[in-house]
Amino acid sequence: MTSPTRYSSRPIELSIDKWLLEGTPAPGCDDCATRAEKRDRALKAGDWRTAGNAARGIRHHHDGHRETP
Repeated sequence: MTSPTRYSSRPIELSIDKWLLEGTPAPGCDDCATRAEKRDRALKAGDWRTAGNAARGIRHHHDGHRETP
């Protein structure tokens, strides 16, 4: 017969897909630069949610920089 574990085990750390934190700010855009700073601060603090949200904002905002014909 096996003995069940009677103590808490260490939490499992899951990896994050790197693309979730990617995003290249558009040159000269203050909004993109602010989001990039926010992402970088969040990464240093280990706040993955804030970093991911800022990176997503950069990726989606970049579409607004395309020139329209």
